[in-house]
Amino acid sequence: MTASEVSVFHKTLDAIPVAKIRIHGNVRDLPTAFAKLNRTVGDYANGSPIVIHHWGISSEEGRHDMDVCVPITHAVEGNEVSTVTLPAEEAMVSVYRGPYSEIDLTYTKISKHTYERGHPIAESTREVFHHLDEEMPEETIVEIQVILHDWTKRFATKLGDVLGPVIKEKVLASLSGLDVDSSAENRQKALCKALGTLENNSNANQQYEILSHCAHVYPAELIPPMRDLFRLTRDIDVVIKAMISKGGYYPKLLKREGPVIYSKKGPANPASYEEAKTDAERRKAYCFCPLIRNCIDEAPRIFCNCAAGWPKQLWEGILERPLRIEIVQSLTKGDDACEFAIHLPEDIL
Repeated sequence: MTASEVSVFHKTLDAIPVAKIRIHGNVRDLPTAFAKLNRTVGDYANGSPIVIHHWGISSEEGRHDMDVCVPITHAVEGNEVSTVTLPAEEAMVSVYRGPYSEIDLTYTKISKHTYERGHPIAESTREVFHHLDEEMPEETIVEIQVILHDWTKRFATKLGDVLGPVIKEKVLASLSGLDVDSSAENRQKALCKALGTLENNSNANQQYEILSHCAHVYPAELIPPMRDLFRLTRDIDVVIKAMISKGGYYPKLLKREGPVIYSKKGPANPASYEEAKTDAERRKAYCFCPLIRNCIDEAPRIFCNCAAGWPKQLWEGILERPLRIEIVQSLTKGDDACEFAIHLPEDIL
């Protein structure tokens, strides 16, 4: 399938009950997982298998964690199978036909389509396997569902919680004319206006509370191993060393100075970052966020409180208490990197 043949469209996914097993593997392991589910589910099966990719737990040989699911009409349990409900989501979708080994081209097309509209992408992806053919791989049919991160919904909810309905509506006014297909440029302009209104109607603590809530959801499965390691050792430096040695989404640029952990991001696009000729090109290649990537210099400084919500989720999950996260460097402040300071409670050390 060529790039020109790929059709991408928006789709609202309804909540759906499924039977689920968790595996660590790749597409070659799916037929065995599908068969195991089908033996347990039997006549309760109600649709094509769904695979949810958790890229945050990956290994060097190209394997990663996957939830392998089958839609069901009735709850089932047993044989390592559990019943859960996949939540309703908004997604950008494309149907891929061909060998699974060549599916990346379609993912690239979906990502381009999504980022051209200024939407952040969530950390997990769903694939619906309408047909997985090992004998004739060109006959494989997969519906790719790239889940959108619900940034605006999170923003609106927390605005109301913190500032009340009157200020909430005032801040959201500039976003009201947007729809799912609005361009990234229009979305960014509207967001910058909303952030300016927020800045004029709130204090720093309120801005942090609201915007840190909008961050991407840190993969929940990554937190318990580090939490348990800290419970066992009570040594924060052991945890930092373990994170740096791991693959996946754990932070790598970490250092502790007394009661503060400094966490620095690497560039989102390392190749473009190295090839950049100007500071503006370098900042754009560094930035992870499609909401402001093309308007970093115009974006209000308070926006990067959102990025602070990523380490906030991780470290509060590990230490099991609220923490203060400080923005040390950010692109919206004119810096050439994003760095956060995690302030540790005295009893941790």
